[in-house]
Amino acid sequence: MKFALSIWIYSWTMALILNYLNDFKKVKIYSYVAVIAMGFEQLAITTQAFRGELSHFNTSNTYGIIIYQLMGIFILTLTLWTAYIIYIFIQQRTYNLSSVMVLSIKIGLIYFVIFSLFGGYIGGKTGHSVGGFDGGNGLWFLNWSTFFGDLRVAHFFGIHSLQIIPIFGLFLSKFLNISSATKSVWIFSILYFMYVVFVMFQSVEGLPFIKI
Repeated sequence: MKFALSIWIYSWTMALILNYLNDFKKVKIYSYVAVIAMGFEQLAITTQAFRGELSHFNTSNTYGIIIYQLMGIFILTLTLWTAYIIYIFIQQRTYNLSSVMVLSIKIGLIYFVIFSLFGGYIGGKTGHSVGGFDGGNGLWFLNWSTFFGDLRVAHFFGIHSLQIIPIFGLFLSKFLNISSATKSVWIFSILYFMYVVFVMFQSVEGLPFIKI
């Protein structure tokens, strides 16, 4: 359910953002890549759940290893394509958006790619817990460990900067002038980056996000 919700939010966010990109040919290609990559991701997670097996970090059998490796390939391909789309978006000269929103979207996109790569680090560790085992007691719904470091926390906050920073910029642009809103977006973005890095190191050190 968490992956389904996250993919849904990502899809709608990118659909809104790409609406302001002038290179429609690249948008179309990226859309196909995103649909295929996210479709496979959700298919793999769902089918493995029906089979009573892990979708991530599954090294118990050949099928699980192949599915997990394919998931990694699809996500890496999508991440690289997202980086390319960001480059095109940044290079674009005119937007049908305020300068504050353009800045917020650019920062959100860049953070999204940076912290998506952190997901690769989690995959390389073949587990998201540090100092203990995956599973066990965790926060309601999110299930982030309340005993050990959980690498999913930084990954979550990092990739959802794609939504958080643009929403912050949209809110500010309605109440502040362009200069003040621009400065506020920069300050918030820097603080947000520091926050994500903090929770990242917190988890790497084996400390839970919230200890209950």
